[in-house]
Amino acid sequence: MRNTENYIPLDKCQKGHIYRINSRNLGIGVFDGKGGFIGIRRKFSDRYLFTEMHWDTSADYGTVKPLEEIGILPDSIPVTETHIEENTALFKLLDGFKKDET
Repeated sequence: MRNTENYIPLDKCQKGHIYRINSRNLGIGVFDGKGGFIGIRRKFSDRYLFTEMHWDTSADYGTVKPLEEIGILPDSIPVTETHIEENTALFKLLDGFKKDET
């Protein structure tokens, strides 16, 4: 049985909104409108944009529980995952949220 702790359900998440999340690899993520959250993942010494799926999307692959909305992505920044890492506006914006947490 899946954990029923408090989190924002999938149908309440809004595309382009930034959330503090509990997930396997991410702490902050922007909702992509398709069930995923894009955030900055660290693996070894690399940092890159990575998508994890909302808890409600799949019992097997859903790993994200959004806890609270903390911002909205500007219209000028597309909600997409790329592997250009630190050169994207989305990476820079999300990285700024991470620095504000410390």
